[in-house]
Amino acid sequence: AAAEPSGHVIACDVHAGQCADDPLSTPLLQRVRGIVGRPGLLYAGDCKMAALATRAEIAAHHDFYLMPLPRTGETATQVESWITAIVEGVQEATLLWDGERMLGAGYEFERPLRALVDGASVCWTERVQVVRSPTLAQRQQATLEKRLAVAEEELRALTPPPGRGKRQFRDADTLQAAVTRVLERHDVAGLLTATWERHETTVTGYVGRGRGGPDRPIRTQVQVRYALAGVQRNEEAIAARRHRLGWRVQVTNAPADRLSLVQAVRHYRGGWSLERDFHLLKDLPLGLSPLFVWKAEQIIGLTRLLTLALRLLTLLEMQVRRGLEQTQEAVAGLYEGAPTRTTERPTGTRLLQAFARAQLTLTHVRMRRSTGWYLTPLSPLHERLLQHLHLPTSLYTALAYNSS
Repeated sequence: AAAEPSGHVIACDVHAGQCADDPLSTPLLQRVRGIVGRPGLLYAGDCKMAALATRAEIAAHHDFYLMPLPRTGETATQVESWITAIVEGVQEATLLWDGERMLGAGYEFERPLRALVDGASVCWTERVQVVRSPTLAQRQQATLEKRLAVAEEELRALTPPPGRGKRQFRDADTLQAAVTRVLERHDVAGLLTATWERHETTVTGYVGRGRGGPDRPIRTQVQVRYALAGVQRNEEAIAARRHRLGWRVQVTNAPADRLSLVQAVRHYRGGWSLERDFHLLKDLPLGLSPLFVWKAEQIIGLTRLLTLALRLLTLLEMQVRRGLEQTQEAVAGLYEGAPTRTTERPTGTRLLQAFARAQLTLTHVRMRRSTGWYLTPLSPLHERLLQHLHLPTSLYTALAYNSS
């Protein structure tokens, strides 16, 4: 769990990979609620957090949620019907604007929900938001085009010309089953149509072994093979499929006066802070990678240690950004090769690299009977960073005195 938009880690649980995702959110939500100590928070998550029990637990404690619905089970049928209503023109869509930038289009409606939380019945009203993103639609259209191209190539490769080691289809049902498997594997059923031809070849040979003669009986066989004649695209079906791309259904129990449809779309798309924390945890400088150890406690212990480092990294970042925002200034010198480039939102990694590049050293000097210590002085950049971190410079200069 991370705070938005700073990305500062609030709480973290470590579970085995084979655990189900649905029941894992509730204990973490309870921990966050105890840490923050106030109701009325907005919890945003992915579809793994959209279980009805999780939503009911959030609503029961007078909090709010925002998350997309997964296309599984009964929810998948409902989502398809909501998308069909707007695609077929039964439901009108509203353009969603963020200033001069269009976020997409969509609509919303309310529905009552009821569930049990700790044996008590909880009732609340949920807003269902059906939204289409042009960027998501373009990305899914490119994926669809790629699947169509791969499926066409595999279909044409089903019936190669006769030759050594080339499998031939001797009946139409077997070929039809192979075509169906290809279409279903690439999720393009109904978008491509394969046609084939029946080829017959007459083969005449002598009965039995040995050389032929004038009195040798002759046997004639007819070999049948089915070969694809072509693969056609069903343009109308493909166009209909494209109209259904880019849609997402998200739900929230926040009132419209607190979180409008446009604000909900903008807020969910801006919820990248937790994903960024995952990247920081798995990449440099922390670098959590697959481990091969004997005991699960070793994995849990190392993961918790690295999450503590992640909390410190995000805390440094949040403190410096907050200080720069209060003073309304930007900081320079954090980018290698661009000393004059400034930023108002430095990352924790660049803050650490700024100290690492300074090559701060503590030198022990001995001259006959006298001993001294020399500590590389801090630059104005480092002093400003320590100031925004609310750390005194004596924390650094005391290294020389503590080493005496």
